[in-house]
Amino acid sequence: MIVFDLDDCLWTPEMHELPGCPGIPVHGVLNLNNEGGKQQNGVVGLQVPRYRDTVVLYDGARRVLYELATNPIYKCVLLATASSSLEPSYSYACLAGIEVLPGLTMGDMMSFNQIGRTGNLSPDKTTHFRELHNESGVPYNEMLFFDDCNWGDNCQRVTNAFGVVSQRTPHGLKWEEFQNAIRKFDHESQSI
Repeated sequence: MIVFDLDDCLWTPEMHELPGCPGIPVHGVLNLNNEGGKQQNGVVGLQVPRYRDTVVLYDGARRVLYELATNPIYKCVLLATASSSLEPSYSYACLAGIEVLPGLTMGDMMSFNQIGRTGNLSPDKTTHFRELHNESGVPYNEMLFFDDCNWGDNCQRVTNAFGVVSQRTPHGLKWEEFQNAIRKFDHESQSI
């Protein structure tokens, strides 16, 4: 299972920076690197009504999600989110509205979501992973985690607590970071 943080990892800006819930679709080119040859258009972001604030994916994150949606080698890989968002409803709105392929939203791709910091969840991402593990049954050593880690080293905490292979994405998920993490995950799984 591949697990993504959301704010400053997959998209920008962070939800707590927004003056309201994003809901106005912003259309554009979905496959920026011309993956698949033919240009595809769809909802590339969500704008906050009455404001200019717009949530958009980082280019690298868009490319990674496109790869996960279209490359058959990932068809059996579950995707999930682990976010300590202060505005979970905004995060869910973005997941439901931003497309990766025409008609395929980010939310459609995610099998499990642990978003927020109330109830069983706290700002410490180990709580999110405990819930993901309990809900999915996926062993921790079969998880790969991406997080910007700009407000603490969530990657190191999750790795230390559960042995999850993690990759920091301090400037938003980049394609090279994804490739590096896949190599690191393959290496770790071979040494078990």
